[in-house]
Amino acid sequence: MAGWLCLWPLDDLVESPAYGRIQGLIHEEVVMKVLIIDDAADVRLYVSALLASWGYETLVAASARQGLGLIETTQVQLVVCDWVMPEMSGPELCRTVRATDFGHYVYIVLLTARSDKGDLVEAFNAGADDFVSKPFDAQVLRARLRVGERILALEQRLSEQNRALLESQRSYEQAYAQIQCDLAAAARVQRQMLPRPNAFIAPFRCEWLFMPASQVSGDSFNLFGLTRDLLGFYLFDVSGHGIPAALLSAKLACSLVPTGASHARAVERRFSGPAAFLTQLNDQLADPDAEIESYATVIYGTLDKRSGQCEIVIAGHPRPLVLRRGGALEDIGPGGLPLGMFAGVSYEAHRLSLNAGDRFILYSDGVTECRDPGGLEFGERRFRELLRSCVTVDTSILIGSLGERLRAWRGTTTLDDDVSVMIIEGGGES
Repeated sequence: MAGWLCLWPLDDLVESPAYGRIQGLIHEEVVMKVLIIDDAADVRLYVSALLASWGYETLVAASARQGLGLIETTQVQLVVCDWVMPEMSGPELCRTVRATDFGHYVYIVLLTARSDKGDLVEAFNAGADDFVSKPFDAQVLRARLRVGERILALEQRLSEQNRALLESQRSYEQAYAQIQCDLAAAARVQRQMLPRPNAFIAPFRCEWLFMPASQVSGDSFNLFGLTRDLLGFYLFDVSGHGIPAALLSAKLACSLVPTGASHARAVERRFSGPAAFLTQLNDQLADPDAEIESYATVIYGTLDKRSGQCEIVIAGHPRPLVLRRGGALEDIGPGGLPLGMFAGVSYEAHRLSLNAGDRFILYSDGVTECRDPGGLEFGERRFRELLRSCVTVDTSILIGSLGERLRAWRGTTTLDDDVSVMIIEGGGES
């Protein structure tokens, strides 16, 4: 406001040679713009010339409302404002600025002759960042402006970092969405590799349960035709989880179907039985010069549809069970080492006869090792009890009951391991 003390007489300032140099500085490229708001013309001129001499680009406004317009249109961030002005005071301008989103922070220094603590509290509560008492020392004002510059520079760096983080977050979200889309597609492909309708295995039938721990699974199982009367089947569990296990799972699922399986004569010439086939496949998968990073436990076998005779090889997998029509529960085994762990391993086949009403049960350890919220495993005993209790019910109901029981046992949390069960039921006359 007019009449407050200037440390440099205004007439001398305007007439001095230094004033021309100061005016030139105003038009040079400077570090930061400073808006000076004061209703007194002499004060605006003096402070503007002083700041220009320090390298600032200055803008001036004769009122708080004019200053608000300049803040909005010029993106100015540093403001020196008088406290007492007509229409709108300095603290009122502070409140208006803080209530408005200009897209950047505005640092406000109030010039005031007031020194009462209550007035200063009011100014800070209104949103002022700093104040300079009048009459002011030029170096004090300069030091306060430098503080504002440092804070604004910090705010700018934080803003740039936030923008970079937001861009990174958007990139991660897009990548994550793409990964989820790819995983969903991979999961669909995996499910397409599971047993289809049972027409080609008649008079036998197949029911199954598949509960992956994540979108893609390391478990897989299937039945396929070897010849007109001979079926092949497998159920395996690849070590580990996620994408690496799923990739090995897909590779193994293709490898377990003998080349030329669609041509019966070729199979009869090349396929010498499950034990020899698995022995050869293990040598192909096991690398004697590499560290063991992944392997698979496998049940692999054949079923003669005419006689019900099964030939089964077990490679490190939980031993399959046979639930006889009369209620007896039999173990099949023992077995050999997992597939792909060591080269030079040989396997032996087990034989059984599957009669009408008998059920051949293949399962992964995700069934018996399914844990409740307290960490207790479902266990083999509960699994066997459930099988015996369902001896008189349809196989589809047995599979449904097992799935419900495991979900209830696990609770609301996701599975730790994939759950796979395949039941082949004998058909025809008993």
